Amino acid sequence: MTPELKKTLADCKTVAAKIRALAAAGYPRAEIARLLGKRYQHVRNVLEEPGPPTLASMAADGMAEADVRPFEYKPPHTYFLSVEANGAVVLPPEVLKALGSAPGGLIVADLGEETFTLVSGQTGLRLMKARLEAPHPPGMLASEELIEERRREAAIDTLEGQMDGAGARHDD
Repeated sequence: MTPELKKTLADCKTVAAKIRALAAAGYPRAEIARLLGKRYQHVRNVLEEPGPPTLASMAADGMAEADVRPFEYKPPHTYFLSVEANGAVVLPPEVLKALGSAPGGLIVADLGEETFTLVSGQTGLRLMKARLEAPHPPGMLASEELIEERRREAAIDTLEGQMDGAGARHDD
C-alpha cells in the first residue's frame, strides 16, 4: 500500500468509510474493490446507498429553507444485549418505554424456534386470550382439553394479577 493510500485511509474505521474515502480521492470502483479485497458489487452498493438525508440534500430537492428542519437519524432498532452470569439481560430504557413497562413491571416473551420476541403485558394478555379461544387439536381427549383450558385460564389470571401488581392497566 502506498503512503498516499495509507494517508487517505488513516481515519477510516469501517470498510464502507474506506470505500467512500477512496471514491472521493478519485479511485474507480474496480480499483477500490481490488485494493480492499472486496467484491465490486459491495463497493457499488456502498457508493450508491442513499444513507440518511441531510439538510443540504433536502434543500437541493426543492424544499424551502424554512421546511428543512434538523432531525435525528435513527438506525434500525437492533440491540446487542449482554447476558450476565445469572442469565439476566438488561433492557435499554427506550425498549422498556416502547413496551409500556418499567423496572419491576411485566413484559411477556414468546420463544420460537430461533426467536425470542418481547411484547407488552397488554399484548401478551391479548395473545393468551386468543390462544385460549383457539380450537383444540383434533384427537385431544375431552379431559385433556379441560385441563389445558384450566391451565390457560390460570395463566391469564396470573398475568392479569402481575399486571395489576405492576401498576399496569388492562382491558377485560
